[in-house]
Amino acid sequence: MGNRVLPICESKSINIVSIDPDKRSVLIPLFTNYLPQRIFIHSVLEGHSGIALADSKTDPRVAQLTHPGWAILGGDATHPMAQKLVQQLSEMWVIPTSAAWRALILHVHGYHIKQIPGIAFSPESLNLRHLRNLQKRIPRDCHIERVDISLANRLRNEGLSSFPGFSSLADFAERGIGFCATIEGRIISHAVSLMQCREGIHIGIETHPDFRNMGFATVVAAKLLEDCIARGIYPHWSASSENAASLHLAEKLGYVRDDVYETLGVFAKTS
Repeated sequence: MGNRVLPICESKSINIVSIDPDKRSVLIPLFTNYLPQRIFIHSVLEGHSGIALADSKTDPRVAQLTHPGWAILGGDATHPMAQKLVQQLSEMWVIPTSAAWRALILHVHGYHIKQIPGIAFSPESLNLRHLRNLQKRIPRDCHIERVDISLANRLRNEGLSSFPGFSSLADFAERGIGFCATIEGRIISHAVSLMQCREGIHIGIETHPDFRNMGFATVVAAKLLEDCIARGIYPHWSASSENAASLHLAEKLGYVRDDVYETLGVFAKTS
């Protein structure tokens, strides 16, 4: 309400086209200046995950990058295709890359929108000594294991992780990074790359409900971050402003709040 929407020019015939994974570099200029979710963006643009839609395969002016449950819109929000892209959004969280995109989304979907700020963290202040000290706070009967294809298969089969940023478990085993905390062979917590690109990873962490608030997430996250630093991999961490546990854990590990971005939830109207 009160958001100004820039005029949408009419066009005779414009269709949404899907951009093949090996052709997505043509979309890079549309997302160059948006940094809070650059690992998400680069993972899709490099063809590792997700779907890329645009108005043209060769000279795109607008584009939508999607990952299960999420979408990012980039380019010229006044382009005729912009409104078409926004109209077909449904049951997902959307990240607008400009005020113009935000205004258009709110104009099209109105009160169906949920608005929740997200917080992106900077890893620049991460300290190896601190991360190693955090890993010492672990029960003797707990073991930290690197996620190989066998553990990845268990994580998937037990419904703990679906590895959405990878084409297969073999793909994760080749490119992905992850660590599990186990007790007597039972996986109780894990930290893995949910998405990955040449620059870095988007971190995902989950702990079994019976073992939460006991420090296991801290240990596996610290181990993952140590591995990222050793290998020169950017460890992206972002979280909803409503996810107090993730925000607290990030700061405990040594991250510093860096940027605030907006997430808009486009969901069906409920009575």
